[in-house]
Amino acid sequence: MKNTPKSMIPSVEMIIASVSLVMMTGITAVQVFNRYVLQSSLDWSEELARYLFIWSVYVGCSYATQMDRHLEVTIVRTMFKGKFARPVTIAASIFTLLFCVFVTVLGVKFIIFLAGTGQKTPALEINAYWVYLCMPVGLGFMGLRTLERLWWLITGRINPAEIEIN
Repeated sequence: MKNTPKSMIPSVEMIIASVSLVMMTGITAVQVFNRYVLQSSLDWSEELARYLFIWSVYVGCSYATQMDRHLEVTIVRTMFKGKFARPVTIAASIFTLLFCVFVTVLGVKFIIFLAGTGQKTPALEINAYWVYLCMPVGLGFMGLRTLERLWWLITGRINPAEIEIN
């Protein structure tokens, strides 16, 4: 997107999401090779690939927010270009921020609960909270990115009437 200010928050999410996707792809390729060529499946590969995919999605949501690539309903913003574009976009950002805070808080509570139960994953036998930690981490990062974009909207560094719709 053009005319977007440079973020002050380092792009840790891009690294986490990218590494997760690369590892998932590699593990899946090894599993396919083992299954069809060596006739021997790995017990843990599908579970780990699934968890890496989940991490890449949750953390990737934050990166999509940073790059302004989330799906959004833009009909109101485009219909009333100059007049209502800023208030509508600010309202949408506030609702997104509230959602991120809500899910992050619930996610932290769930992680604390899982840590207390000692539940383990079936194949990998790691603590289950490592899998679910992606929820508060991803939505926490997304909340920070949304807060940053909200500040840019309020201060006029972003003009929603000029945002390109791809």
